[in-house]
Amino acid sequence: MIRSLLHVGMTVPDLEAGRSFYQLFGLESHASGSDLVFRCANREQDQIRLMEGPKKRLSYISLGTDDVGMLTLKTRLERAGVRITETPFRADSGGIWFQDPHGDWVNVQVEQVISSTMPAPPEVNSPGQYRRIGTRACSVESMQKRARPRRLGHLIKFTPDVDRSVAFYTEVLGMKVSDRAHDILAFLRGSSGGDHHILAFAKSTHTGLHHLSFEVGDIDEIEIGAQTLIRAGYEDVFGLGRHVGGSNYFHYIRDPWNSLVEYFWDIDIIPEDDSAWIPLNVSPEELTAVWAAKPAAPGFELNFELPD
Repeated sequence: MIRSLLHVGMTVPDLEAGRSFYQLFGLESHASGSDLVFRCANREQDQIRLMEGPKKRLSYISLGTDDVGMLTLKTRLERAGVRITETPFRADSGGIWFQDPHGDWVNVQVEQVISSTMPAPPEVNSPGQYRRIGTRACSVESMQKRARPRRLGHLIKFTPDVDRSVAFYTEVLGMKVSDRAHDILAFLRGSSGGDHHILAFAKSTHTGLHHLSFEVGDIDEIEIGAQTLIRAGYEDVFGLGRHVGGSNYFHYIRDPWNSLVEYFWDIDIIPEDDSAWIPLNVSPEELTAVWAAKPAAPGFELNFELPD
């Protein structure tokens, strides 16, 4: 039923700190009532909604489905005893609202992911696969390039019970497990295939946001974006590197409230007919990285959100 990740809502104590960070990250902002909304350039779809409040927290996630999926989801929610409610927030994104087993808010809408209209990045040449011939991938002008995220690809949420969260999001919401690290970490994709994961769960004492991850055009943009934020004084946490879970290249930077944002490129895509895909179930260390320029900074795995 769940086919896509649409956007996330976060409560933060300082909207202007959020504006400064996410604009430097490469997103575009506009006011929506008393909230601040961010989008990727050349893409008409909200990605982050910041709402002002006393402390930072991941307030909700918004997921997409189709008409048939919505009908099935409502039936499954009723069977599971999950109550559909009115929106608990000022801005109503439409669709339906409910809470998962740990009290986190979920919004589901009948909506498709809107594609970016940015130009395609240069083709990549690899041994025996030379697809860029007679054209430069880099030029003098490339030195003025900046990161321009194309979409919100996924997020990792903390949960006190990974198995319980996975059961709810697969059995009730119809998502599928792509890989996992026992009861510590699990990666979930949409019911119709696509990205290796649009949502993942990491074990903690309470819920919260580990990171948001945005796709960029190439590995250059990962480092251009990361180095721009580092030079501005934001904390360099982990990267450049390449994950095992998802295979994507990555670099993580800490946001103003101690959660993380990730630039990524080149993620595994799993088809709807996923019979050939065999999920891994290994240690967190084995899923984390094939390689990284340096070890993750202390606290990479910690939940800095304060529980209610």
